[in-house]
Amino acid sequence: MSRAGLIYSERRAPVQAEGFDPDVPVAGFYRTRLVKGGMMVGVRIWYGAPLDPVTGEELDRSHRWQALVNDGAIDLERVWPGCADDPISEADYRGYCARQRWGEKAAPETAYADPTRKLDPLSSQTPLPF
Repeated sequence: MSRAGLIYSERRAPVQAEGFDPDVPVAGFYRTRLVKGGMMVGVRIWYGAPLDPVTGEELDRSHRWQALVNDGAIDLERVWPGCADDPISEADYRGYCARQRWGEKAAPETAYADPTRKLDPLSSQTPLPF
């Protein structure tokens, strides 16, 4: 059949690929990096009442999309949709939180304590990975 004789309305329907709408967050647990070369961090995204920054209790305000990185508040736009392709379990999220708390005590000058820093594996300050 020649191209001129092809009736486009009679073609097969295109296959729809699965995906997501980047403008609509999906509640759950994810992991990502906050900086290139940095440590992986756990991200929790949910829709609900905002949390008090001092006490962590829910405030009596309108519900909204929110995000935590290793149990610390962060702007949702900073992590979504960049983290959407790497979901994790809640147990993994808690592991990332525990690793940062450990880093704050044992290695405060490294990326283990501050995920906005680049990881320097050759630094004498950086703990061994095992």
